[in-house]
Amino acid sequence: MSNGDKRYHAEVKVTLEGRDCRINIFADTLAEIFKDIGIVCTQFPQDWMSPAKREFINAKRKAATLQQQPQSNPPPASHATPTGETPPLCDSCGTDEFMELIEFTDRKTGRPRREWKCQQCNEWHWPNGKKR
Repeated sequence: MSNGDKRYHAEVKVTLEGRDCRINIFADTLAEIFKDIGIVCTQFPQDWMSPAKREFINAKRKAATLQQQPQSNPPPASHATPTGETPPLCDSCGTDEFMELIEFTDRKTGRPRREWKCQQCNEWHWPNGKKR
């Protein structure tokens, strides 16, 4: 599509491997110019030689976003029981979030007993890795 005797010209300046480059674009319409400028700019982002820089900027942006958002329910410092005991970490899943202190009667002695059990893994936590 010709625009009479007019042709459009655009110049895009980028830095490649520490050197300044100029890319000239010639087209018949402004739409073609803008399309080509977009293609050139997406091919050569400013931080293309330094992906760590991009990751650092993304981390800063995410931190700023998290600081702006009010925390509705901050996580508890620990999952202490009503008696004040802090649950141990589960040997299987590595968290104390699902640990519950279970009270039961010992089959061998018949006496009351309390031990921790992970409700997610369904695994018992035995002190020193042994059943008593």
